[in-house]
Amino acid sequence: MSGVLEDKVTLVTGAGRGIGRAIATDFASEGAIVAVTGRNIQRLEQVVGQIRLSGGQAIPWQMDVSDEVQVEDTVNEILGHWDRIDILVNNAAIIHHNTPVWRTSIKDWDEEMAINLRGTFLCCHFVVASMAERREGVVINIGSSSGTIPEDMCGPYGATKWGVVGYTMSLAKSVRPHGVRVNGLNPGWVDTDMTAEETPDDAGPEWTQPEDIARAALFLAAYAPADMTGQFINLFEAKDGSGHAPRLR
Repeated sequence: MSGVLEDKVTLVTGAGRGIGRAIATDFASEGAIVAVTGRNIQRLEQVVGQIRLSGGQAIPWQMDVSDEVQVEDTVNEILGHWDRIDILVNNAAIIHHNTPVWRTSIKDWDEEMAINLRGTFLCCHFVVASMAERREGVVINIGSSSGTIPEDMCGPYGATKWGVVGYTMSLAKSVRPHGVRVNGLNPGWVDTDMTAEETPDDAGPEWTQPEDIARAALFLAAYAPADMTGQFINLFEAKDGSGHAPRLR
């Protein structure tokens, strides 16, 4: 299979469903060799099966992005298997809905910080060094509209995504001299399992499909200008400056 990402080794986190699954399958259709990672091995195997059925190349790796040892071991296995990682997509994330920020539990705070923010850092920490050594590589971090607009009802989710946005910009500046580009996407409301309990029956265009996010990720991986780094593409219309979710009927 050939395409704009032919033979580009790509690691996608949270690839068992939703946005991660869409990115993994879309990149594979463009010729990428995909390391499909996540916590649920059954879901990962289904994604890999779909990719292979379409003629693509992929291998599943069970990995919890919040676990330092798992991330380091998985990255080393991927590097040992394919000798490089050309593209890293940090997508893994969780959210606790309908939780006022001031009532966030310590457990929920720690869990979201560990996966959404620490997980992004750990994957970059163990992948980017090899990219910098080769003086080429692309990192795509999935942020959120909640990382640009104050969010009051999703517990610590907004805080983690503001952190992802800031970390992405700082990392981009630090690795630019080493030939590595770091950019991100800020989706709004996306029709995935993670938002299923919030999706209204009459959801309008503000509810994006995972495949739309995948196309934007493909732009960053294959078509973005060589000097584009430290930037986020906002994939939402900010109708409500307070950060409230769309009102449900």
